[in-house]
Amino acid sequence: AMTGTGVAAPGLANPAHAAVILQKLVGESPLIRAVKSRIVKVAGSMAPVLIRGESGTGKELVARAVHGCSHRAAGPFVAVNCSAIPESLMEAEFFGARKGAYTGSAQDRIGYFQAAKGGTLFLDEIGDLPLAMQSKLLRAIQERVVRPLGSAQEDTVDVRVISATHKDLGVAVAGGTFRQDLYYRLNVISVTVPPLRERTGDLSRFAKDYLSFFAGQLGRKIDGFSDTGRSALLRHPWPGNLRELRNAVERATILARGSSIEAEDLPHPEPLHSVAGASEKGLGIGGEHSLDEIEQAHLMKVLGWAPSLHDAAAVLGIDKATLYRKRKRFGID
Repeated sequence: AMTGTGVAAPGLANPAHAAVILQKLVGESPLIRAVKSRIVKVAGSMAPVLIRGESGTGKELVARAVHGCSHRAAGPFVAVNCSAIPESLMEAEFFGARKGAYTGSAQDRIGYFQAAKGGTLFLDEIGDLPLAMQSKLLRAIQERVVRPLGSAQEDTVDVRVISATHKDLGVAVAGGTFRQDLYYRLNVISVTVPPLRERTGDLSRFAKDYLSFFAGQLGRKIDGFSDTGRSALLRHPWPGNLRELRNAVERATILARGSSIEAEDLPHPEPLHSVAGASEKGLGIGGEHSLDEIEQAHLMKVLGWAPSLHDAAAVLGIDKATLYRKRKRFGID
């Protein structure tokens, strides 16, 4: 639990409930405390929130915390992965469709905006929306109305929009792949979720908790991490953050040959370096790099040693369909 976050601040619907919600954001590092304090400040507002952070940092947990601390906590929380929706179905998915509006639509369907009425609509990976959909989304947010496919009437929608991205949307705006007006509309309030490598105290705690859980699940008696195991954990940049750590510890628990986790039991037994200065023994990149470059390098590294695509997807904390999309996106055979 966090103390000193000001959960009794004006604007919170239920300070006691907010305190319980914030406990789900596990961690005691100063950086995560700052995130919790930010959540408390923005929860009472209806303004759109943009959550920034690398993949696997827990951006959806932050969005759920904003929703749970707000006056909309009793309403629905609808989470949408924008990168997983086929472009041809986006309008129907977001705004709904009337029966017969398109081939195969045998009945009326509600869209995400209608499903989130009175609550919060969380748009994850907002940077992956195509430009045509971006303009329609902007109008829906500004006018608070949507028009279902095949309908002559507009539906009024009452939702609070929270979006998230691992991309630098400012760069996307400059490159013409993201609308500037939509960026400004979504980025009224921003929350940045810190990467795991900047939360070393929390990292050790998470690793111990995961180890305890998986050892109990597998019926294995493992005391903890050896000195070399702890060193490997702390030196690795964890570009996949909590998602990657969880899968790495699960794999290590299965493969461990002794009563402790050694460096060789982890997916990356070789010396590891910070993301900014990673050598060929780390991520295979050096200097300043974008998150996309880091993700691509890490993806190629995991695919290089994982025995199968199924195992690679498990380590990365994604499903196989997402892994196929990422391979296609980065041109990885």
